[in-house]
Amino acid sequence: MIRKCCLCMLASLCIAVSLISATEAEGAFHISAVSTEGSSSALSETPSSSSVAHTPLAPAPTSQAAPDSASIVPPEVPEELPTTPLEESQEPLDLSQLVPEELSIEEHAKSLQYDIPMPWGHELFEKYRQYYLSDRGRKILLSTMEKAAPFMDYIESKVAEYGAPQELAFLPVIESAFSPFAVSRSGATGIWQFMKNSINGYGLTITEWVDERRDFMKSTDAAIKKLIDNYNDLKDWPLAIAAYNAGLGALRRAVNAAGGDTDFWNIYDKGLVSKQALDYVPKFLAVASILRYPDLYGLALPPRQLKWEAIPLDRQVDLKLLASKAEIPLDTLKLGNAELHYTITPPDDSHLLKVPAEKSDQVKAILSDPNAPLVRYDIYKVKQGDTLTAISRHYGVSISMIAKVNPGLNPDRLKIGQTLMIPLSLQPLNPSMSSNASSGSASVQSTSHTVQKGDTLYGIARRYDTTAQKIASLNGISVNSVLRIGQKLKVPTQP
Repeated sequence: MIRKCCLCMLASLCIAVSLISATEAEGAFHISAVSTEGSSSALSETPSSSSVAHTPLAPAPTSQAAPDSASIVPPEVPEELPTTPLEESQEPLDLSQLVPEELSIEEHAKSLQYDIPMPWGHELFEKYRQYYLSDRGRKILLSTMEKAAPFMDYIESKVAEYGAPQELAFLPVIESAFSPFAVSRSGATGIWQFMKNSINGYGLTITEWVDERRDFMKSTDAAIKKLIDNYNDLKDWPLAIAAYNAGLGALRRAVNAAGGDTDFWNIYDKGLVSKQALDYVPKFLAVASILRYPDLYGLALPPRQLKWEAIPLDRQVDLKLLASKAEIPLDTLKLGNAELHYTITPPDDSHLLKVPAEKSDQVKAILSDPNAPLVRYDIYKVKQGDTLTAISRHYGVSISMIAKVNPGLNPDRLKIGQTLMIPLSLQPLNPSMSSNASSGSASVQSTSHTVQKGDTLYGIARRYDTTAQKIASLNGISVNSVLRIGQKLKVPTQP
């Protein structure tokens, strides 16, 4: 009996302990749920999956018996929770919207492509860049490129055709400022500043009618060929450019003095060529580095104004008459045909006349009309004692030209009363050309002559051992001007 009572008491005690444990477990579960609810508003009242994994499940509080493990159902995973890894659920980043750290103008310039490597950090190169990027330098570049506008389309097309560095198109900036009439103190002439002794082998000629150093088409071809020849000889573009200024022979000697070193900058450091040549290359490269990418520096260069077409001629043409008939500004024709000494083309049949491409059809139609007068003439009646030589000198027209426009003329047998057609278009194309050396006409030594009865410019020229063209140019008149008795003329004299 006593044993039975003890067993009952023991059983009651076990049940009580079991109930107490269950109550504590249930309290722990609810505390965990409340803590989770407070830390994440997005999870509402449902335990998270992590709570399920780490929080012990409690039996139903109303049940006093141990729960059956088969009856325990884990909480459902909320629908709004992702079921795939986070990196897979995100959209790809749009990197195009990321703004890189802004580069300075100099850093940007150094990152660009150049056909001739730029000597970044070189003292003289950087000084020239600083100058041309100053307000004054910018004005100079813009003014120069405005003069270049009629020629740049042709020049750049030829640079590309020959496969030469693009920077070479800007060499005339420091040579002539793109003036086809430019003449240096040493006599270098034209956009590319050719000397008379440097034109052999490059297709340029100088005659009484033309100086093709001023022909922007022929001189551009010649300059690019010359630069390429320099490069093929010296194997270095800065050396080739220096040779364009100082002469190929001088640079060959410099290379030899440097032990065969063909790096211009090493020769520069050793001072093996003239100071002018040493300055020439950094100056040119500074200009080219800016004009190659003008937008980077805020330089709004003028648009390319003209495309040209070269038309072969089969007769002489007075530019003034053609300009009027074809409605082309005379200054445009003069600029495109700056190689002419006069406003009339040569008497030979091989000259190429440059006209704006948009006017080429109109010009060709005018040239094809045999009845269209394209040269102005004077009718001269031969008097007793006249000779063709005297007549040609009086008018400043060559005997061959008079013979050409007077078919059947026998120069040795002029007849009294015979009429001759004398072309009157021999006015200087650019009146200042004969005296526009860099020192200017004021430096020309001259004497004064008072015109007397019977004087002609050619007669005066013979007397003072000069030419009629020089006298006319010095006095701002044409060789065809009528002289007045008592008129004072300046006559150039030998220095």
